[in-house]
Amino acid sequence: MGKRNQNGFSMIGVIVAMLITSVALVSILGLVTASLKAAETSKTKLIAAGLAQEAIEVVRDMRKAQVEWSNWYADIINGDYLVQYNSVSLLSFSDIPLKIDGNGLYQYAAGSDTNFYRKITLTKLSANEVKVLAEVKWQIKGDWHYLRAEDRLWNWK
Repeated sequence: MGKRNQNGFSMIGVIVAMLITSVALVSILGLVTASLKAAETSKTKLIAAGLAQEAIEVVRDMRKAQVEWSNWYADIINGDYLVQYNSVSLLSFSDIPLKIDGNGLYQYAAGSDTNFYRKITLTKLSANEVKVLAEVKWQIKGDWHYLRAEDRLWNWK
């Protein structure tokens, strides 16, 4: 009879040990899943920030390409536009996704659709100042996320 109690106690010990191990493994799996999700979110935000910065730089380069501020300023109409790295012109705004080409570059002309949408808003604030607002949006599991970057261009020449 004493032997049975010892075997029963051993079995309970094994069950408790398995339960503790299971809880530990589930906790570790939860942490790994949360870490992977956080890494993916960080990666997406970093790409969005790069796309916003690129758009502002494209507009800045368009301005620098003009010899005279007045020529560039006269061509600007307050409103929303699309820009891409390989074009020196403002494109009419349309809410279409950016594409990524085989070289990992984002544009509208060629490549595979991405989850990223980009809009540039130009606003003349004075005769010597234009506000450039870049907005990037993307969708994850039905929720829209937004990132905005802003710069000012001045008549500095």
